[in-house]
Amino acid sequence: MKIAIDIDDTLTQVDRVTAVEKYLKEKGLPFQVVNPNAHTLLELCDWSRDEVTRFIKSGGDKVFLTAPIRKGARETIQKWKAAGHEIIFLTARISEWFSDPVNESRQQLDENQIPYDKVVADVWEKGAYCREHGIEVLIEDNFEICKKAQQLGVKAVMFVDKHNLAHAKEIKYAGSNWEHIASSIEFILNPPRGRA
Repeated sequence: MKIAIDIDDTLTQVDRVTAVEKYLKEKGLPFQVVNPNAHTLLELCDWSRDEVTRFIKSGGDKVFLTAPIRKGARETIQKWKAAGHEIIFLTARISEWFSDPVNESRQQLDENQIPYDKVVADVWEKGAYCREHGIEVLIEDNFEICKKAQQLGVKAVMFVDKHNLAHAKEIKYAGSNWEHIASSIEFILNPPRGRA
């Protein structure tokens, strides 16, 4: 089976708030964190996209590239790879913010001993990408991406966290840790009779 996995906030746990607050203080900028549970940098503060780009270009990309791997993710993915599944990391990281999103993502995965077959960056329409490339499962934390993937017939497994908790029941498969994610994948691989 082909399994696509998102990196930021799914494989990793990104702490945007601490890094942004430090940056704003160091630069003496007048912006404030307005939504500490925001899923995007743009929604985190009362700032513009240009300000977000300045933050990323001045080292803010490290918030993503050095984010810790979630507990159990490495071991789960290693088991899937050993079982013969194809692992594709599918990220929305864009070249406007990352100097080389594919190679930087590969380096992050390699440093954390995460096995993979392929890394694809700068993809927002992940459901469409999965459908076009014969990828059966997408593990992702963005509710809208999961919803669209599910509508296209891709089995979306949503990593549930504070930013998407309200929508957890709208996605057929979901989990709030990698043990739950692994159970969802096991269910997809071996559904009870009549429930595929």
